[in-house]
Amino acid sequence: MQRVLKTLLEALFRVLFTYECRGTENVPVRGPAVVAANHPSYLDPVLLSLEVPRPIRFMAWEAIFKVPLLGALIRAFGAFPVDVRQGRGRAAYEKARALVESGEVVGLFPEGKRSRTGWMEPSLREGAARLARETGAPLIPASIAGAYRAWPHFQSLPKPARIRVRFHPPIDPRAYQGLPEDAAISGLLAELRRRVERSLLPGVKADLRMNVLYRSPAPWPRLHESLPALALALLVFWKSRSFLAVAPAYAYLLYLLLDLWLIPQGRLVKWIRNASPVVFLLLYGSACLPILGLPRVPAGEALLALMAGALFPYLYERGRTAQAFLQGMVLTLGLELGALYYWRTGLGPQVALPLFAAAYAWEARTVFWRYATPILVIYAATVGRGLGGGLELLPHALVGLVAWMVVRFLPARSARSARTQPPSTLELGLR
Repeated sequence: MQRVLKTLLEALFRVLFTYECRGTENVPVRGPAVVAANHPSYLDPVLLSLEVPRPIRFMAWEAIFKVPLLGALIRAFGAFPVDVRQGRGRAAYEKARALVESGEVVGLFPEGKRSRTGWMEPSLREGAARLARETGAPLIPASIAGAYRAWPHFQSLPKPARIRVRFHPPIDPRAYQGLPEDAAISGLLAELRRRVERSLLPGVKADLRMNVLYRSPAPWPRLHESLPALALALLVFWKSRSFLAVAPAYAYLLYLLLDLWLIPQGRLVKWIRNASPVVFLLLYGSACLPILGLPRVPAGEALLALMAGALFPYLYERGRTAQAFLQGMVLTLGLELGALYYWRTGLGPQVALPLFAAAYAWEARTVFWRYATPILVIYAATVGRGLGGGLELLPHALVGLVAWMVVRFLPARSARSARTQPPSTLELGLR
């Protein structure tokens, strides 16, 4: 039953949370061990168990077992409850010790409760260190990065996030046997904290940076947002002399100003703003093709669905990676509009856009790139050929690749500009 659950949950978590686990070789194949990890979310016992071949018997806060579905799930994984109130956890500790002495792997969360910041809490409970010292079992630190973003303590339901689990090399408690009990336990906890926090630092800093960005004021309309809309509006008005035909372009520009002045900022609002130039150009641009005397895109709905799928992984990516992709999409759409004037085939966008998205995903190694890259390339090849395209599609294929080559050099410039920012903006107080 547990093996079936693991298979199903791992498949689900890889999509919802882009789950990744490393270092499972540090968990011994047989014999006793104590796993101790940070505790950012309710998902932690499951996240730590998914890719470890043998069961980990987690000592988990008793309140988790009352959460619908999750309680039954972690119980199926072998977890057992502990009363975290002062002086109430002795029975659970004795059960954990008996399990370790019988050769099983026991997991504990030394924080005793979910983190309030994503970082390890200032004080750690002694249970994991004491259990390893008294039984002689190796103490295996584990870090869970990204789960605080997926399901923080103040949120009732989880949301998509990129989660990484890492099991670190074990700490041998025998090295602390010669020390007094208090010094030995303090030393074990200090080494445990050092290894876990060293692994958590980049993710915690990134989460804090993103939280600051989500709350920050909206930027003025950026060049890749405003310039294509203005240029397309002027081109359409020159051809049609119709104010109604250019109304959507000016409505989009008005939206950018409303976002700057009136719309309260947050995660969803930022996501919509960042994706808006691509969505606007795909929808409005396709409607303007007949006005400009250019051929319509056959099977345009299929292309829109494909590009919506290509955008999905960037919900999980860091801001710089996602922004470069969106700017590249805008560039590809602009270049493709020009290419349609010289090589008039409506199949051009069916080739240029997927090839840019495939090249970018492959080069940047974005989330799901192993699946996205071949799907996008196969789509461009089969749809273009299947709808009657031939050698006239080659210039459009070059459009997608040229746009990728231009965007390829943007991250280096972004990194240089980031390094010129004040240290307080980058460090956010974490060293």
